[in-house]
Amino acid sequence: MKKISYILIIITLLTLLTACGAKQKMEEKIAEKIIEQAIGGADIDIDGDEITIKSEEGDVTFGSTEWPDSQLSAKIPEFKKGNIVSVMNSEAYMLVIIEDVEADDFMDYYNKLKGEFDKESYEAKSADTIAYTGKNEEGIGIMASYTVSDKTASISASTGE
Repeated sequence: MKKISYILIIITLLTLLTACGAKQKMEEKIAEKIIEQAIGGADIDIDGDEITIKSEEGDVTFGSTEWPDSQLSAKIPEFKKGNIVSVMNSEAYMLVIIEDVEADDFMDYYNKLKGEFDKESYEAKSADTIAYTGKNEEGIGIMASYTVSDKTASISASTGE
């Protein structure tokens, strides 16, 4: 948990550093070294808004605004509505945050998930939130939630490992 906190703080600092023009490449290299020292034993690759942390435990990518491209993401339905604002992706885990999602579009996706991820399923609905959790035959777990008031959806998935 401590490592994750460091990573999130560093990513925030990195975003501030890389937001400015001409010195961007130099700032990226400095930020990479700082992050590598902070989390130890990892290789950091900064490519524009995307940050990839490569370690013995695997690769994790942050910052994309497109549906993830991984073995895991290929095994779950792609949500094609709204605007993807944040992605965290690895071979074992993914998280996608999507804004400007209409309730009907989310419910279509929700119902599709209920059909494909029907093992160990759980549904929750309140005045402002709709959520579904389940697993499929391969043991891939998925959780999709939607906040009505701000039209934001989050979709996370993980392998059974």
